[in-house]
Amino acid sequence: MYRLIYFSSPGRAEAIRIVLDISKLSWENVIVDFSGYSEMRDSKKLPWGLLPALETPSGTLSESCAILRYLGDMTYLKIDDEWQSAKVDECLDAISDMSNILTDTFRINNIDEKIAARKKLVDSGGKLSNCYDLFCEKLENSKTGWIAETEKPSIADIKLFSDCFGLVSGNYDGIDTSLLKGRDALLDFHSKISVIPEISSRYEEMQDDPLRWVYCQNAFSKE
Repeated sequence: MYRLIYFSSPGRAEAIRIVLDISKLSWENVIVDFSGYSEMRDSKKLPWGLLPALETPSGTLSESCAILRYLGDMTYLKIDDEWQSAKVDECLDAISDMSNILTDTFRINNIDEKIAARKKLVDSGGKLSNCYDLFCEKLENSKTGWIAETEKPSIADIKLFSDCFGLVSGNYDGIDTSLLKGRDALLDFHSKISVIPEISSRYEEMQDDPLRWVYCQNAFSKE
């Protein structure tokens, strides 16, 4: 039995949840609040004091990308070619860099100041806007439609799906679906990946979920 431990939000664990579904492993989705996390951290149950963490038959694994690589190797997402596998890792790091752009804004307590800081990131020329443009460019230039130009989807595609669309769900003050406006390559990617059976079935009843509606098929349409 595998146990994934994280908060109730998608956050850094949603891509892992998807890959666990794809893996067909027996697993438990363990939800903790901040108090539960603090207890685990203070009792040294987490390798690096952070969540998500995956309890496995061999021990506890931390760091979201490490968990993705570990689980991905048990599924059809595994890329055997060494060069292509390295490109998948490259994309994982780039997507993580994108997600980390918001980190400083979480430390802003004043809501108006937080929204203003994020507006600078999502406006044209902002760091987050530039990342979305770069992902669009990568997808447009990919001969296969997958972010690392692999012949089949990889864990990098799962993370791109989770992180890029998770940011526009409405969960983050100052960021909304306008970030996708005119970025048809990302919308085409959403259409391509959201029909993978394990993804489609996971989210088929979540159209009204305030955080996960963005992962449903047909969640977005081109303008």
